[in-house]
Amino acid sequence: MQKIIWVICLLACLGCRESTLEWGQKLLAAKNYEKGRDAFTLSIQEDETHWEAYYGRAQCETALDLSAEALADYEKAYIMHPTAETCTGLGKGYWDERNLEKAKSYLNRAIGMDADYADAYLNLGLIYAKEEEFPKALPYLLHAKGLYKQMPEELSMALMLVYFETGNDPACLEIIRSFKSSDTVTSAAYEYHGRLLQRKKQYQQALKEFNAAVDIDSTNVYAKVLVAEVYAQQAQYEAEIKERTRIIRQVEDQKADAELIGLSYYFRGMAKDNAGDFRGALRDLDHSIALSDGRAWAYFCRTVAKIHLRDFSGALQDYQQAVRLRPDVAFDDYLSEDPSSYATFIAYASRHGVRFSHNKSTII
Repeated sequence: MQKIIWVICLLACLGCRESTLEWGQKLLAAKNYEKGRDAFTLSIQEDETHWEAYYGRAQCETALDLSAEALADYEKAYIMHPTAETCTGLGKGYWDERNLEKAKSYLNRAIGMDADYADAYLNLGLIYAKEEEFPKALPYLLHAKGLYKQMPEELSMALMLVYFETGNDPACLEIIRSFKSSDTVTSAAYEYHGRLLQRKKQYQQALKEFNAAVDIDSTNVYAKVLVAEVYAQQAQYEAEIKERTRIIRQVEDQKADAELIGLSYYFRGMAKDNAGDFRGALRDLDHSIALSDGRAWAYFCRTVAKIHLRDFSGALQDYQQAVRLRPDVAFDDYLSEDPSSYATFIAYASRHGVRFSHNKSTII
């Protein structure tokens, strides 16, 4: 009913000087994506030759995570008006549909059309950063920076990430400071400041920054994960367990995908194992494996928990499954670190055809 009223009001604007296309562009600029999409749709119904309406609707659909619809509209805009702008839009559309090679192809084509079109360089840099090819991402991001009159926040965020990952701490810190001194308060700036401090093993200062990141944005799960990691690095396992529990509650409340929830239980299981709560670790690792069966380290951690609980048969089964999933990992080294704790299990495994060496186990 509300949508019908909205459409009637929008149609009333036809009597005004402002067109539905112009109204849609205003709504897009105001980040009112749903109503903006409706306005652009009406504009298309009035005149199907306006490429700007298809392009604007695609931008709204991108913001609304309607990737298939956005790609179709970007393509229509490009066919009608093949410029660097619409070609970049088509590249973004393919990126959202996870066709990264085609996305790169169109973004490079956009640069060929207009070597000064900043958005094309920015999006190529973002794709390479997403692929964790940070040295490749940097030149595109820096080129984009030189073309923009005012650097967009998305570019600053990307450079902060790339500088951090390539070890350019001073450049990363410069962007962090610019964010902190601006009117835009961003959780990510505090998160990355904490990561820089964590890398220097300045744990208390890192915790302060991570907690500030969470205070700014309570949905920043990664900042909470980093808090837990700092506790783990300091062997404060009880504090880590509490933080991991908060993370589990949040990802479950948000109905996150099973992989993320399973990973959260895995890390809490590791913390409980380190704290000596082997039964608690076993419960968490059982849950993790039930949610995501392909994680080798979950099976291996459950192996360790079962060894401590004297369930050698179950431990051996989990160990063999872990090796099947990750044959390149030398699990034996871990078991050999404390031979007295694992001697009985190693002897049990030997009787069942598994021999341990310093590199890898051999099943005979």
